[in-house]
Amino acid sequence: MEGEYSRAEKVLATLFVLFLLLASINFLRELERIPAEPDYSDYQTKYGIDELLDNQSRLISLERELFKTYQAAESNLTEAERVYLFKREEYRLAIESGNATEELRQEYLQAKENYERTYARYLAAKGAYEEVHRQWIELNALVGEMNAKIWDEYNREYQIYRLKVLALKLLFALPIFIISFLLFRKRQNIYTVSLIAYSSLLLIYLILSAIWSTLQVIGLSLFGAGASIVALYYLRREYFKGERVYRRRIGQNKCYNCGFPVKDDYLHCPNCGAKLKEKCENCGAMRPLYLEFCPYCGVSTRKDVK
Repeated sequence: MEGEYSRAEKVLATLFVLFLLLASINFLRELERIPAEPDYSDYQTKYGIDELLDNQSRLISLERELFKTYQAAESNLTEAERVYLFKREEYRLAIESGNATEELRQEYLQAKENYERTYARYLAAKGAYEEVHRQWIELNALVGEMNAKIWDEYNREYQIYRLKVLALKLLFALPIFIISFLLFRKRQNIYTVSLIAYSSLLLIYLILSAIWSTLQVIGLSLFGAGASIVALYYLRREYFKGERVYRRRIGQNKCYNCGFPVKDDYLHCPNCGAKLKEKCENCGAMRPLYLEFCPYCGVSTRKDVK
């Protein structure tokens, strides 16, 4: 490296790299406007998806109306059937008892005729609803198929667009890096170092942005998984230490080793046999293990504290 440089020169060189890098990144973003970016709506128009969606909306409205008509016809049929069966039974009993009249006969025939008309209307309403529902299902399947084709074609064109943009960015960044590298090899000074730093950072930015745009979902997932592992490790280390667990169990009148309920006068756990108490070196009382202070004299249980 030729010569020594003042702090002001180094600061100015750093600012030079920073401002040049910001300007270049902004220029790289402008390059994205040069290739024509595919428009998703163009592919929707190509496959007539808008018309299909309009038909789908109309079918949904029609289906709802026909379903209400179908339900009303079904309710009317139930009532007409009830009246018909009642009049038929009434007329039959009148015939058997010899009390049949023309009025009862007419009521029976009228109820029968009304039931048959209501049944015919019910069948018509049911058939109309089922036909529209079938058309709606078929149209849904067609819309799904068209959307899949639209997405496949749009995605292919979008990937081609991204490759064009990447090629333009590389045509801008690579020559700068090559020229900077050649100048740096020929003559090493603060200016060539600044140029090689700028071109290297620009190339790194370009590569990372290309990778991120391709693998951002995977990247976010990996980051989330890593953060979760770190958080679990921290929780394990801070809140599930052996002594913390032991003290929490002792406070709950449980064995510090296995969690089995114990009484205050137990010296050993009846479940696992672990020793529960030791003699306090200060007051001589039998104190529970793993407590920070003796509950009888208040002296620290640590061996290094007098």
